This record gives sequence, structure tokens and C-alpha cells, in this order.
Amino acid sequence: MQTNLEKSQTKKYLLLSILGTGFIMLLANFVGQEVTTLTTNLLYVPVPGALVVLSIIISARFSVKGEHGRAWILFVGVAVSWFIAEQIWLVNDLVYHIDPFPSLADFFYLAGYPFLFLFSIYYLKPLKGAISKKTLTYVSLTAITLLVPSLYMASGQDSQISDFELALALSYPIADAIVLIPALIGVILFFRGEVNFLWSLICIAIILNVVADTGFLITSMNGSYYMGHPIDMLFLWAYILFSFGVYSHIQIFKKYHPHIKSQSLDDLR
Repeated sequence: MQTNLEKSQTKKYLLLSILGTGFIMLLANFVGQEVTTLTTNLLYVPVPGALVVLSIIISARFSVKGEHGRAWILFVGVAVSWFIAEQIWLVNDLVYHIDPFPSLADFFYLAGYPFLFLFSIYYLKPLKGAISKKTLTYVSLTAITLLVPSLYMASGQDSQISDFELALALSYPIADAIVLIPALIGVILFFRGEVNFLWSLICIAIILNVVADTGFLITSMNGSYYMGHPIDMLFLWAYILFSFGVYSHIQIFKKYHPHIKSQSLDDLR
């Protein structure tokens, strides 16, 4: 496991990253809309880019053997898909000045969800003994409860949009609800003391991303969204949490390599 000093330093850098990103976005909003649009778009290069690099590093170290290896290969799929989507959005917004929705970016955003769900299953598999049917039922009902109003808002869009655009808009809350279930389980296990905070960062990041998606849907529906809206801060924070979650697992790998596949959950968490 990581030492208390390593955990403390990781938490410190995590906090600084979150505060720093938030400060940059708030400062950009204060300066003006053009600066806000440019700054926010550019932040979507290094922030998700760092996640791609870290996910490739940990996947390469675990290789393809065992559940750990398969899980991190799936996570690479998430990181790469969403990074490509962010860059397509950036080009559409900054270069071509066209509405990024719908676009090829949506294909890559949605392509990341199956990878994320399967990763979550592998990620939580070592803890399956601590996941009761009651917990699974509770989180499933929570996800459905959040899904219904999101679907209602998405289906209530301008009647002028095509059936394809409507189906695309409805796909996001459905995908969010699916990945929310394992993420909520992970957070519940954290509050039960089954896993530590750094182990739980990826699950927390998934929840934050779902919250951001819902906020984006609401602000898009009422016409208040703009590039650099505080909702974008939540998306960026989700990427940061993902990155620090992956980084903490890289640190665990360094400690237990080459015997990590034989370590108990108590050691790895």
C-alpha cells in the first residue's frame, strides 16, 4: 500500500490541481467571453491528455494478463475515446465555429461508456463479497430515479431537431445511468471503510462526470450554456480525479511489482 506520506502528497497535489483549474476558469470568465472560450477549449488538451498518458503507462505495466490488466486496457479505451472527442469539439468550436452537437465528437464520447462500464465491473470485482443485493438494488433505483427527469428534459428539446439528434441526446443520460451504478457502489464501499479515498477517486470521478452531464443538459435546454460555463469546470475536475486515481494505482504497482497479481485486496486498496 502507499505510505501515509505518499497519500498525503497525492491529496495535496490533487487539491492544488482542482483549485488551480477552477481559478483559471474563473479568471477567464472575469476577463471576457472570448478569453473564456479559448481558455476552456485549450484546457481540454492537457487535462484529458494527462489521463491518456497515465492510463497507457499503467496498462503497459500490468500488461494483458489477469483482471488487473484487462481492466486497465478497458480504461485506456475510455481515456483515448474521450480525448479524441474533446479535440474534435475543440476544432469544431475554435476553428470551424460550428455547433459541436451533433458531430463526430458524440461518437467518441458515447464509445467511451461501454469501456467505462466494463472497467468498473472489473475494478469492483475483488470487492464483490462486500456488495450486497440490498446495496445493488439501492444504487440501481437511485440511477433510475436520476435517469427519468434527464430523459424527460432531453426528449423535451426543440421539435425541429431530427430523430437522430433526439436519439443522440437521449443516449447520454441512459449511458450515465448505467455507469453510475458501479460508481455509486464504489463510493458506498469507501464510506463503509472498505477502500481508501485514493482507491475511490475513479468512482468519484464517474459520479462527477454524470453530474456535469446532467448540468450540461439542463443549461443547454434553457439556453444558458456557453463554452467556459462552470459546468465545464466539473468535467475538467472529473478528468483530474480520474488522473489522480490512475496515478495512485501506478504507485501501488511500483510497490508490489512483479507480484501484484498475487496481492490481497487489503494490500492493494
